[in-house]
This record gives sequence, structure tokens and C-alpha cells, in this order.
Amino acid sequence: MKRKILAALSIAVVFTLMSVSLFGCADSDEMKQAKADFTTQTERISSQEADLDAAISEGDELSATDDKLLDPSLIPALETAVSEAKAAKVEVPSMPSKLDDITAKTEELAVVDYTDETKAVTDAIVAVQDSISKYKLVDQPTEGFVIERLGRISDVSDIAAVTEDNDPNGQLNKSGGYTATVYFTSPLVDQSKLYKAEGSVIDKGTEGGGAVEVYRTPEEAQKRCDYLANFDGSVFSSGSHKVIGTCLVRTSGKLTASQQNALEAEMVDALTQLS
Repeated sequence: MKRKILAALSIAVVFTLMSVSLFGCADSDEMKQAKADFTTQTERISSQEADLDAAISEGDELSATDDKLLDPSLIPALETAVSEAKAAKVEVPSMPSKLDDITAKTEELAVVDYTDETKAVTDAIVAVQDSISKYKLVDQPTEGFVIERLGRISDVSDIAAVTEDNDPNGQLNKSGGYTATVYFTSPLVDQSKLYKAEGSVIDKGTEGGGAVEVYRTPEEAQKRCDYLANFDGSVFSSGSHKVIGTCLVRTSGKLTASQQNALEAEMVDALTQLS
């Protein structure tokens, strides 16, 4: 009888050892939870990293664009956002074998978050795309477009585009000249005190409120701007002037500096609104 019992115990011990060898020790509930938490964090980071990598790839491609921007400084800003996003990335480790190590790594991974970096790159991308679209609006626009956009400004009254017959400068459609010039009057200017108070919008010229001159290239617009700058601060000054795209935005010399700045800003905003 004793021999049978010992034989049975021996078989049980062998079976137990074989089971441990084949299947290993079962995880405790604490170990199972630790592994689940670790996996949750790695999967979260992996998903965020995919979004970040997509934004980085788009940002890198857009940074190399040949399209012109209304604000060229947005390209360096995009490049900075992309560089900072790349630097923020961390390498996700494999799951450790010990409970304490798993818990420690999980706590480290819990603070990894690419949401802000992804948003920064995405926002920079949108800013560049919008700037490209805005530039296209002021790249050789038609006089009809300029008239419509000036009509959105509350401080703009009457509007008129020059023709070859009434162009006061005689430069319409000539080499180096403008392809369109649109004059306007403004209630900010006392029209009764102008030299040609009873004249038309074109007769009053820029003095009546302002104008937008459209050129074929930014260089031609800048050349005209530089020419007008020669008279700044003198009795021959005709007001403020600023190049935007291929357009020269001008405001009356009869306005105060503050009024000129405000009206100029309104004009630029109207001409570059995306809707």
C-alpha cells in the first residue's frame, strides 16, 4: 500500500513539474493589470506618434514649397514647429519582465503626450496654406476684384477704375506700368478742401482717399513704391504706400498717420480675405 501511495505522489510531483516547465507560472492579478496598463500606454503613444509623423511629413513637404506667401516668415515658423516635434519623440521600450520595472516604465510613458506638438505643426501648416491662398488673391488681381474688395470697407465711399482715356499718369498697360488702378474717396477726408473738390473720383486721385495700383510683378510694384518713398516727409508726399503681392496699396496724404495706418490695414485685410 505504501508503495502505491509513494508511486502516486511521485507521479503527481512529476506532473506538476512538467506543467510548470511547459506553461510557466500563471500571472498574478497585479501582474496582469500592470501589463495591461503598460500596453494601454504604448498603444496610445503609437497612435499619437502616427498622427505626429503624418503632420511632420506634411510640414516637411510644405516647407519646400515654391509658392509665394503673403507672409514669408511663416515658413521658418513651420520649420521650427517640425524640428521641435521631431525632438519631442521618444523611443517606446519593450515591456520589462519584472512587476516593479513594468510599473515604473508605465509611469514614465504616461507623461509622454504628442498632442501639443501635433497641434503646433498642424496650426503652422494651416497658416502657411492660408498665406499662400492670400498671396494668390493679390497676385495680379483684376480691377473688378479690387473694386469688390474695397467696397467692403466702411471708410471707402466712391470707387472708380482708370481707363486708358482718363488715366492721370498715362501708365495703364504700358511696360513697367500698372495693369489696373482703382481710386476711391473716403469720408475720413474732407472732400471740400481738395484741390479738385468738384472733380470725379479719378480727378481727386489718391488725395481723395486712396488707391490700389496693380502691377505684373512684385518687383514692378516695389519700384513704384520706392519712387513714391523719395517724396516722403516733403510737401510732395502723396500719402502712405505699401506693396502687397503685385499691388501697391496707397492712402491719402490728407489723413493723419494713425488714419493712414488704420485704413491701410483695412485695405490689406479686405484684399486678402479668404471668404
